[in-house]
Amino acid sequence: MEFLDLYHQLRYQTAMAIKKSSFSLGEFTYIETTDPNKDFVIGEDEGKIFVLSVDKDCVKFNKIEKCLGFDYLYNNFEFKEGISIGVLDIVLKIIKTFNGEKEAFDYILNEEIKQFEAKDYAKLLNKMDFENPYIEFANSLNDEDIEQIKMLSKNYQEVRNIIDRSLEDNRSLEDIYRDIESKFIELARSNNVELDLGDSKKLYDSEYLSEDEEHIEEEIKEPINVNSLLAKIRMKKVLNKKDEFIKFLKDRKGEINLWNGEIKANGILLDKFDEKNATILILDSQQIEINRNGLIKKILVKPSIIMISKDKESYQVLR
Repeated sequence: MEFLDLYHQLRYQTAMAIKKSSFSLGEFTYIETTDPNKDFVIGEDEGKIFVLSVDKDCVKFNKIEKCLGFDYLYNNFEFKEGISIGVLDIVLKIIKTFNGEKEAFDYILNEEIKQFEAKDYAKLLNKMDFENPYIEFANSLNDEDIEQIKMLSKNYQEVRNIIDRSLEDNRSLEDIYRDIESKFIELARSNNVELDLGDSKKLYDSEYLSEDEEHIEEEIKEPINVNSLLAKIRMKKVLNKKDEFIKFLKDRKGEINLWNGEIKANGILLDKFDEKNATILILDSQQIEINRNGLIKKILVKPSIIMISKDKESYQVLR
């Protein structure tokens, strides 16, 4: 018995250790387990075995492909927008298809930019570490508003933490806190973005935040979400330089080599999240090469945005 790699071999052993029953399901073997949440599915391609997980009882209500996170297997699909393709233990999601380069870059500026902003926000929160040209371009702007928010946020956090720890009211500290917030409010207003409140603990039960200029002096219930403000303004600044941003993207068109050669394509890498998934812009029809430990599959794709995922859970979080 030959496995795709050691991970799948150990996963097979895990499935067998908790196996309750098994049965054939399409091109797969379904392993019902004693685990209350998870079952396994065993696939085989050119003699190599791979093991995928599914939610318990999912197949009672859905096709096995949907339970595995895709719509079609790679050997039987029609390339079109919105579908997901299963290739061994990897999923290709066709996010958007295009009829030309202009349409592709218009979509980047009008729609994909929202994904960029969301991922920028996640990175600012230190929750997810994305690599993408949007963040790189935004970091290169050296914009005065952006730099001011970064600087003020350090003071804001420090003062808020001191107030949180204080057992007595300190009017001077509260005045400093309000002054910093008034600067954030003005930056939001001048860049035409909305302020969001943070989710950290409240300062005082009876206090609240108003965005109106005349209420800046009122006391604060929840802090301003500075990371959200920064992400929104960074997006505004990028869109103000959209021609430069598109050129920045075009200059990055070329060979894409992901995860030590597991994925090879030609296009623009829009973002990469750890070893779990990546989003690429395909501008020319071509074959994407997927190489899983010597088992090579070539998938014909057309101009589009494609998300390549090695982890079903992270895919659900991001799209």
